[in-house]
Amino acid sequence: MSLDFDRKDCFVVDGKLALPYTYFAGRMGSKFITTLRDEKKIMGVKCPVCNKVYVPPRQTCEVDMTDIRENWVELRNTGEVTNFTVIRYDDKHLPRKAPFILALIKLDGADSPFAHILEGIAPEEVKPGMRVEAVFAKATTSTILDIDHFEPARVSKVQVSEPAERTQAPAAAPRSKEEMEQDERRKAMSKKVIITAALAGAATMKNQNPAVPYTPQEFAEDAYKCWKAGAAMVHVHAREDGGMATHDHKRIKDTHDAIKEKCPDLIVNMSSAVGMGKTAEQRISQIIHVKPEMASLNTNTMNFSLVDRKSGKVFIDFVFENTFTMLQDFGKAMEEAGVKPEMELYDMGGLDNWLLISKQGFFTKPYNFNFVWGVAGGQAFRPDAFMTMKHALPEGANFTTCGVGTDQFPAITMSSLAGGHMRVGLEDNIRIPTGELAKGSYEQVEWAVKIAEIAGREVATPDEAREIMGLRKK
Repeated sequence: MSLDFDRKDCFVVDGKLALPYTYFAGRMGSKFITTLRDEKKIMGVKCPVCNKVYVPPRQTCEVDMTDIRENWVELRNTGEVTNFTVIRYDDKHLPRKAPFILALIKLDGADSPFAHILEGIAPEEVKPGMRVEAVFAKATTSTILDIDHFEPARVSKVQVSEPAERTQAPAAAPRSKEEMEQDERRKAMSKKVIITAALAGAATMKNQNPAVPYTPQEFAEDAYKCWKAGAAMVHVHAREDGGMATHDHKRIKDTHDAIKEKCPDLIVNMSSAVGMGKTAEQRISQIIHVKPEMASLNTNTMNFSLVDRKSGKVFIDFVFENTFTMLQDFGKAMEEAGVKPEMELYDMGGLDNWLLISKQGFFTKPYNFNFVWGVAGGQAFRPDAFMTMKHALPEGANFTTCGVGTDQFPAITMSSLAGGHMRVGLEDNIRIPTGELAKGSYEQVEWAVKIAEIAGREVATPDEAREIMGLRKK
């Protein structure tokens, strides 16, 4: 098909169209650039866990995925060349006319290099490891070019001492043995991954998978197998003998106590959702009656339905009610009863709701969140949405993730890689990654342990999980 044929019915106007725009470097990039411009200082960020320093700054440590956006440090203007290239072509977008040297420079005190222009030396004389220093621009540009270029460092007492005088940082006090031990403990804990097994939920039935527990004894047996496989915590929706979700206080306590009697070390996390059609009073009163170590706290009202994934046909339509008042009242009741809430986030709106209510100040740190992916009414699992949610969490918060059906194993793998924790179990998915029915939630725990090992994470014991999540053993 010819170009003339394509265009014969089109009205064509030749010319240029202006597209004015403003580029925003983001919160991290903006502080980096404006500090260069206004104070002639080069700033980086330091991970408090592994002590790695990044320049230019970033939000997350690449080693342990710690949020480092607030941990700013000032760096010296000197460093060394780690690698370089010579630009030998001209382009109107390049900062210099060719030829010029573009070098990777690692500043003193930094662990990551960044690219910049190197001048004052012939290309054939540049060597990796050579010392260089920054030369700031005389006129500001509000870009990285407020460092005009780097040049070979001058060896003089004045030049060597100048950055220290400019920084005027007080000498750090000697660190105590206890402080160093606490740092080592925090580093060790950051490598631990907590595995939770959600044993039944409110809707998964034995006709879908015969391993789904109904009775307190069945819950206890499955919980024990999950604990032996590597789980530190189980999440429980108690059932009647026929499999229906129940809010009956005695049945729920019997289920909780049967698990604790079979494996006393295991953490039991009870559901405050219970099941469809339960009132707010029925949902929270059973938590206060049993007083487990932890309970789920749902954060937004949403569709929560059974829908055929292939055809879109709706089988059961249900609105899961979690008003601001319920979020407030449930959260207060749990905290007052010594039950640590685990906030269930089905989308970013749920997190924003919690952040708003948390301004009242009754939630205690560390905060614990669970990302839930794949509910018909919530978000499907997407890695970019996952990282957006992670970066929006309060500083120092813990996060777990679970996924419904085929979202389960991709979601927990992402969580393990991103420094979070993992939830598996028959509540969310009745199969293992091979497609076969799981013999019990414990078999999914075994797969989670394999994923953790591949990601270089160590599986947390129940007591280590308590330390991480801020629980008091009961």
